[in-house]
Amino acid sequence: MENRIDRKDDESLYQPKIHSERVRTLYSLKQATGKPMTVLLDLAIRALAANYGVIYQFEEEPVLEKVEQETWEEIREYRNFLDGLEYQRCLDELEKIKANQTENDNRG
Repeated sequence: MENRIDRKDDESLYQPKIHSERVRTLYSLKQATGKPMTVLLDLAIRALAANYGVIYQFEEEPVLEKVEQETWEEIREYRNFLDGLEYQRCLDELEKIKANQTENDNRG
């Protein structure tokens, strides 16, 4: 997060007014650092949240271009394995439901 804030997944939320004196201070910080005011505000909010122990929600996306192809293959294999386990769990649950329905039908 050097010079921009990613707004790809941004929501239209309430945007609080800032006192003109704070805007002037923010502008002075912009002049001193060379960073956009939005970036400075984001950094300030992040620091304030950390100071109060609040989990900061916004995180930049990781740089995925630097991941090796073998790593992607391992991730894909692991994801397929997990998907298979989840599918098997669902099949087992479905069998339990069918067995309970059959048992209930035989009683009634």
